[in-house]
Amino acid sequence: MLAALSVTSARAWNYTNGDVLLIFRLSGFNDVEYDLGNISQFTGLPSGSTINVTDWDPGIVTGVFGSDLTGVSVIVASTTADTNASPSSWLSSGDPTAVPHDNSFPTWRNNLYSTISAVGSRPLTYLVPSNSPASYSIDPSGTYRLASYDYTVTGGGVNAGAIQELGGNVSFNVEQTIPGSFGFWQIAPGSSTQSATYVGTFTIDANGNLSFTAGSLVVVTPPTILSIGRTGTVNTVSFTTVNGGNYWLTYSNAPGNSTNWPIVSGPVAGDGSNHSLNHTTADASGFYRVVRTP
Repeated sequence: MLAALSVTSARAWNYTNGDVLLIFRLSGFNDVEYDLGNISQFTGLPSGSTINVTDWDPGIVTGVFGSDLTGVSVIVASTTADTNASPSSWLSSGDPTAVPHDNSFPTWRNNLYSTISAVGSRPLTYLVPSNSPASYSIDPSGTYRLASYDYTVTGGGVNAGAIQELGGNVSFNVEQTIPGSFGFWQIAPGSSTQSATYVGTFTIDANGNLSFTAGSLVVVTPPTILSIGRTGTVNTVSFTTVNGGNYWLTYSNAPGNSTNWPIVSGPVAGDGSNHSLNHTTADASGFYRVVRTP
């Protein structure tokens, strides 16, 4: 049984370690950042319970990226202080096959605590004008770039090529391209061979509706592309499915330089059979991924 809950309140951006940061980003646009309040709202919940996350203003993010958020990346992150009696960080993962591991304390402090804490505190440090009580829209190349998510996690652009991995501070993709579902992991100082703790799953649609479901990780067999055919300018991609969820076709004509794989077709419901999706493009070559959302 799923218990529907809501997270609602009017908060000021008064970041302190332990707050949850919700970030939206897309190359060439402002970073949009929200402070959702303390991490405790997402921990200790009964497995299967669902929160509708409403403690943020979608109007800010749609004002930057447009009313349809398809293709925009979303990140969720939080950390305790490094002096906390039980230090820990929480990070989203857009890779359903990734299983993050705990870090040694120095590695955790240098890579996770210092980075996530800086993302939350820099808008205050650099006196960035606020769009609303608990959000910022910051141009990564503008006047307040030093306070932006992009600038902070990449060390001033030094590790810009690894921004999807929190600027290279983790070994998995912390971003999820909208629409989609993504995991939320708790990573604490400890053995590098010890798996992190799966807290639950966030789901977001193209309109910005965000929810969180508590519970253990459900491993789903990823889809396999079986064939790609072309007739004229229409490419047909065939792939496997399992029961449940929806399958989407994403595309890039330059994956080495692309931070996003926009959805170009779908969805098709998973039923255990092989399915196909079409994409019309004049590109002479390109690359496809098939992704699944609940």
